[in-house]
Amino acid sequence: MPPAVRNDTVPARRFAAWAIGPWVLLLFAALGFVQYLRHGEYAYLAASLLVIVACAGGILRQAWARPVLQLLAMLLAAWALVSGVLMLQQWNDFDTARQHAQAQPQMGEVTLWMIARAERVWQVGLALKAAAIPLLLWLAWQLGRPAVRTQFRRWSSR
Repeated sequence: MPPAVRNDTVPARRFAAWAIGPWVLLLFAALGFVQYLRHGEYAYLAASLLVIVACAGGILRQAWARPVLQLLAMLLAAWALVSGVLMLQQWNDFDTARQHAQAQPQMGEVTLWMIARAERVWQVGLALKAAAIPLLLWLAWQLGRPAVRTQFRRWSSR
């Protein structure tokens, strides 16, 4: 007798660009979690754990995760904006540090190299924040759209 064919299979999901957002957030939150654990920053550790859980729920398309992810995306965009503005206030600090280092020859080239490296890290951080803000707002908007809302399913006890 031939094996029975199941007719109750779940249809394949179509590609959804918004679904990449929770994966990227998950990766950044996991990286942050490891760093905050190592440095003992427990408030940030708890926040990154919350983001990890919400992203996992979003990846599994659980209905409870959609509004949580939407709120987190808006909060993270606001945080990136505020921290980016605070970073911009340090714009001239690198020139000042460079001038102080050049005025004291005993500090040497290593000090200038460290200042240049810190400035590059600052620039990359600022660029990442600038890129993250519109992407996070886009994700929050996508998660509020009715077409995306229907892709999430309520939890059922099977």
